[in-house]
Amino acid sequence: RDIALAEAIGAAGVHLSSAQLMSLTQRPALPLVAASTHNAAELTQAAALGVDFACLSPVRRSSSHPQAQSLSWRGFEALARGSNLPLYALGGVHLEDFDQAREAGAVGVAGISAFWPQAARLPPSHG
Repeated sequence: RDIALAEAIGAAGVHLSSAQLMSLTQRPALPLVAASTHNAAELTQAAALGVDFACLSPVRRSSSHPQAQSLSWRGFEALARGSNLPLYALGGVHLEDFDQAREAGAVGVAGISAFWPQAARLPPSHG
């Protein structure tokens, strides 16, 4: 999330929080830029900035963001149909959801605790 640090160390890319995404007027000068998105406005902003891909979440209730309103697969699909970005389904998804994610318009699934169970014990991030 630290754009200046990523640029300073010559990182391959940066993953923007949704708040960062909405505050930017131009794409960071890095080879790869990803973004956390949760709604149509954020997807529109991500496309306008020319990010390489976005994580769209939460599909389901997740341990890292238990209070967040989930999109459901139907909601994910509706947003994905309106976007030209490669999207990863995030939030309460598992490897077993890969086929359903693809049917809903995702290029794949992303996660933390589903793939690294020890991460479930970490404090929530603010994506």
